[in-house]
Amino acid sequence: MYKENLTGTLWEFAVRLLIDGYNLMHAWGRLGTKLSRDGFRRVRRRFLDDLARELGPELSSEATVVFDASAHPGDFPLKAEYRGLSLVFALGEESADARIEALIALDSTPKSLVVVSSDRRIRQAAHRRKARSIKSDDLLDALEKRQRTALAAPDDPSDPDRAQSAGDSNHWLETFGELDDLLEAQRALTPPPMLTDAEIAALEREIDREG
Repeated sequence: MYKENLTGTLWEFAVRLLIDGYNLMHAWGRLGTKLSRDGFRRVRRRFLDDLARELGPELSSEATVVFDASAHPGDFPLKAEYRGLSLVFALGEESADARIEALIALDSTPKSLVVVSSDRRIRQAAHRRKARSIKSDDLLDALEKRQRTALAAPDDPSDPDRAQSAGDSNHWLETFGELDDLLEAQRALTPPPMLTDAEIAALEREIDREG
């Protein structure tokens, strides 16, 4: 219930998002193990494009995405604005975790902050400052639910053609919802391994050497 209430408020109230970048990328299935340096940058940029689109302009303007960086990212400065998102690359830090913890500690209004990460250390840091936190998978679920709701809702309820189209959408959403349940059950039985910060850093070092 807490998760549903929290993710439901993201688009309804003034909140700020602090996002563990590679943690969310991994949960979204965007991190591969065999990418060139340029390929890795392209994947990261597509991830940011999709994230900004899914969040929408208002919430994107209140979102900060923090990435680990064992070397300069190359395609962005260490602090950048991209499609409304604020980007931070934690070069020289212990990890992105350390930078996120510092940002949480320095935040002047932590009760309006929502921290997005599946990392227990980060979630505990948020809890200590009375900031709210959700796992990366929970944010993705909220984005998917919002997209489905938008697709199912007619733009003009008085237009019979649009209403019919919405009814068709609802029908297919219900039909394919059963398939989604089966796929979700299958994913629950064989969950993908979560990359640790050390593994992500090692992946970046390997990409840097190839570059």
